[in-house]
Amino acid sequence: MSALLRSFRPVINQDECRKCGLCYTYCPEGSIANIDGNYAVDYRHCKGCGVCSNECPVKAITMDREKAGE
Repeated sequence: MSALLRSFRPVINQDECRKCGLCYTYCPEGSIANIDGNYAVDYRHCKGCGVCSNECPVKAITMDREKAGE
């Protein structure tokens, strides 16, 4: 999916993340991966739906407005 079609993108604050994996589990697009114990978003596939942010129990994922060219 192109970033042009996404209004918001999830940003994971690694310092706040408790590594519970709920974002990974609930992402409907499979856009979150566990890389060496840290969760990361694959923005090539993320639709910006916000499910990961809503499911995060410590609110370590914010939905930031998409910027052109990123």
